[in-house]
Amino acid sequence: MTGTKTWLRCEPADAAVRLICLPHAGAGASSFNRWLGLFPPDIAAVRVQLPGREDVSHQQALRRVGDAVDGLLPQLTRSGDTRLALYGHSMGSLVAFELARALVAAGRPPVHLFVSGRRAPQLPASRMPLHRLPDDDFAAALAAMGAWGAAGRSSAFLHYALPLTRADLELSEEYRYHPLPRLGCPITAFHGTKDPVVDPAEIEAWHELTDGAFASYEFPGDHLFHHRHRVAIAATMTAALQ
Repeated sequence: MTGTKTWLRCEPADAAVRLICLPHAGAGASSFNRWLGLFPPDIAAVRVQLPGREDVSHQQALRRVGDAVDGLLPQLTRSGDTRLALYGHSMGSLVAFELARALVAAGRPPVHLFVSGRRAPQLPASRMPLHRLPDDDFAAALAAMGAWGAAGRSSAFLHYALPLTRADLELSEEYRYHPLPRLGCPITAFHGTKDPVVDPAEIEAWHELTDGAFASYEFPGDHLFHHRHRVAIAATMTAALQ
């Protein structure tokens, strides 16, 4: 597990459901800090800290979805009989999906998969990959997506963020979908109305991946709409899990 005991950042809780929260490319567990007070006591938000960021920035970032799943799976299956739900945004949605498949194979199927800001994984890419662009073009493309605010103009921030985000996007953009039986759990998908990265039809295609219920919700905003609308999204997830 890349030299760390756990990738899970958990608040002490005796909850019926653990909601595993996977961040978007370039982000870490702290991107969910402001989500922690949005759930009732029976739902514990567990933030995932993948290698290469924040307090584990000295570790090498992962470049394949399978490596993320292989690291997370044993940590999650140690949680006894606690029910597991998964939420991911953008890159995090892809990891959450493959993690859901792995949990099914391990006999611990999740009770719900929540995804946002990412096309359904069985669909081919409709936009050019970014992770191979030169640094200046890469930074400009990320800024155009709304990836960074004022911090993105700092050379120190770019020195940290560019290699990490490039690795994360390689993880996402080099992914290849392999058909397997559909999930049995419900899938709920969220989408920003002005997201330049994913179209509504690409979000709706998530319904093809489950034999359970499917629902989708649209919110005003760009690719990082989920932070602005975290209260409403958390409320939607809470209702689905209860």
